[in-house]
Amino acid sequence: MKKKIRKEYGITLVALVITIIILLILAGISIQALTQTNLFNKAKQAKNATENAQKEENKILSEYMNKMNEYLPETLASKVNSGEVPIGSYIKYTPDVASEETINNLITELGTYSGSEANTKETLKQEMELNWRVLDVKDGQVRLISAKPTNGKKIGAYIRLENYNGYNNGVKLIDDTCSTLYNNTKMTNKVQNLKIEDIQDEMIEKNYNNITSDYGEVFTPTNYKYYPSILLKEKEQQVNEKIGTELDLSEQKELIEPTSSNSIASLLKVKYTFWTKAMQANDFKDSKYYELFINNETNTYWLSSRCVIIVPEDYAKFYAYAVGNVGIGAGGLYNSRNYSIINKFSIRPVVTLNSNVQLDTTKAADGTQPSTAYEIK
Repeated sequence: MKKKIRKEYGITLVALVITIIILLILAGISIQALTQTNLFNKAKQAKNATENAQKEENKILSEYMNKMNEYLPETLASKVNSGEVPIGSYIKYTPDVASEETINNLITELGTYSGSEANTKETLKQEMELNWRVLDVKDGQVRLISAKPTNGKKIGAYIRLENYNGYNNGVKLIDDTCSTLYNNTKMTNKVQNLKIEDIQDEMIEKNYNNITSDYGEVFTPTNYKYYPSILLKEKEQQVNEKIGTELDLSEQKELIEPTSSNSIASLLKVKYTFWTKAMQANDFKDSKYYELFINNETNTYWLSSRCVIIVPEDYAKFYAYAVGNVGIGAGGLYNSRNYSIINKFSIRPVVTLNSNVQLDTTKAADGTQPSTAYEIK
């Protein structure tokens, strides 16, 4: 009797093992079939398409809401559009106090990606006493600009950028600094630094090679061909066989990991994207913009915009645009001879308010000076 039980038990165990093997084989066949039919990739693509469609829908809804708010008589946007609140009017705006943790995170980011370890708490002080003025209305949202650049080396923020890492990451680092120091979570949609396009939008001249003759020309340096890696993404810039298609001068979607050495190309064809000029009030469609951008008698400040300058047939310079007290220039960072350059300037924050922001009409104000600035409800 005992022998029979053991025999039956043995047969059951063998059957179980065989069953498991068969199931594993079937599972392998199923997984192989799913892989060969690309079902996993298709599922991932469907997920991404759904998420992108949702983002696009939210963007369209936001644009409709902004456009509607632009014409509601109570909103600040409608008052700016109608001229009731003129461009350049002073607005009382107070950013949130940046926490110590937030400042430390910013310092870490700058120390990692700027090419310089000299950005510290002493160089990134938040200026709560900055005054703010109406810059324009974009997409139904009023944008404010600081009345002057940050006070730089004295009491406020300035950013130090250096070498190809500074060029690679300067646009995002400058924007991130403005967002960290001058955001107000209750009333802002976005905070970034002033960009070269903001100035160009208000200028009369649109053909920039009338200002700087080489602007827009393409050159092929023959002697020196080192390049910053973001150049691979910049529109119309060519490194070897690759022509960039992704980024405009003032765009950067993500930070680029720093490196201790840089790349050299066998072929470098670079487009000249820099213009410089001592600006006058009559360069602008509205002279108020000369006052806002140029005539502020303060520190040189960064624009969060890259530019490329060429020494014909020799080498390329990789700079970031900057504004001084007379006009448009640039701060050097790197060149194709593999030389590093250091520059440190103030910043010029631009705040995009929510489209439904309204003024407090119970307070007497005319917006002509800081002491009579309009107040936000």
